[in-house]
Amino acid sequence: MAVSTVVSTFELLVKPLVQPAADILGAGRTIIQGYFLTISNLNSSVPVRLRVNFTAQSPNLNSQPLLAFFDVAGLNSPLNPVSQTPTTQTYLISIGPRDTGLFLLQPDVTKKEVVDKADTEIRGFVTLSLANLFGSSSFDLLLTPQQRGTFLPKNFPTSKEDFDQLAYALPTATGGSQVKLTQFQFPNFPIRQLPPEILDLDPGLAEIIRENPDRLTLTPPNLSNGAISSTTDSLQQVLSAMVERISELETQAPSR
Repeated sequence: MAVSTVVSTFELLVKPLVQPAADILGAGRTIIQGYFLTISNLNSSVPVRLRVNFTAQSPNLNSQPLLAFFDVAGLNSPLNPVSQTPTTQTYLISIGPRDTGLFLLQPDVTKKEVVDKADTEIRGFVTLSLANLFGSSSFDLLLTPQQRGTFLPKNFPTSKEDFDQLAYALPTATGGSQVKLTQFQFPNFPIRQLPPEILDLDPGLAEIIRENPDRLTLTPPNLSNGAISSTTDSLQQVLSAMVERISELETQAPSR
């Protein structure tokens, strides 16, 4: 059990299947490929908030424009990253109890130049973590990562016939589909730094904290001499303050 898990690799493409110089048979077509992650919240009464983090190094995630969507009720709702660096992008999503959502990351093919150039090829890996890091709850999730693609007709856009699709499941890092994510227990107070295992969840957030360490200083009300108040209300107040401070770090950081 952990607060995060590595899910799978991913590959985003807008690319000819065969390099034009080597396509002596004229068989090559352009493929547009995106990453799809189906997530089921198996808990019967508790919704779950998750951070979906993508990491890509060579080329990085800034090399081409990308689009992200999340769909629970049949609507592909656009998403913007809550934190990002050249090599990482992190998105926040929520899934109700016993519900299932579909996350999608793809090249931005609404831009004509992306399709015309056909030179997008980004590979990396995906991690999933709880958005609310601290507490005592566990969440059972079912994960199904896929790559899905569309083959454009030859001579597109002049020819708009002969579209083909492909979809194939990706192996998960754990070797199975079901994972359990568990919140961290409360750390000692006052907070001066976050544990290394938290920073490992999201390299983008880690970089923000390294550049702005003073933002982490937290001395909540009703605490004295670093001791946690014995009342449940005060403990909940501390937890809320911690979550708000982490969210504040993300919202105050400029996009890169």
